[in-house]
Amino acid sequence: MVSLLSPEVVENLPGYFHGINTPESAAEWFEKVLAEGRVLSVSYKHGDDLTGFIFLYGTEAQTVHIGYLLKQSEWGKGLASEMLDGLVRFAEQNTNWECLVAGVDPANVASARLLEKLNFIRQTAADDNPVFYHYRFDKSGS
Repeated sequence: MVSLLSPEVVENLPGYFHGINTPESAAEWFEKVLAEGRVLSVSYKHGDDLTGFIFLYGTEAQTVHIGYLLKQSEWGKGLASEMLDGLVRFAEQNTNWECLVAGVDPANVASARLLEKLNFIRQTAADDNPVFYHYRFDKSGS
């Protein structure tokens, strides 16, 4: 897990994602994120290597906040798009969630583009740090 949380991967993430460079600090970090919400691990179907995480906060509510990260060696392969699209499709069919919210550091242009590609809508605010994107589910049955 330590190699997954490299400085490049966590560069635009909250402070408690930084400086994780031992198995002990990784275990402490993992306990913290588990205490805050749900954590989905991401790996290839026919592999054992941990490739990324999706973080879900407030899963018992109608609005769920999400976060995600992906091992740097997997960047640019379409995996982030696949994992978030899968999350959206799963949530549409299996939850009562009305909205997903993702916060993105303005410097993380690739993540912002990904969310826009997946039909998340940028929310405007006076202070755009982080920038928030919303995905609203159509629960009307159409």
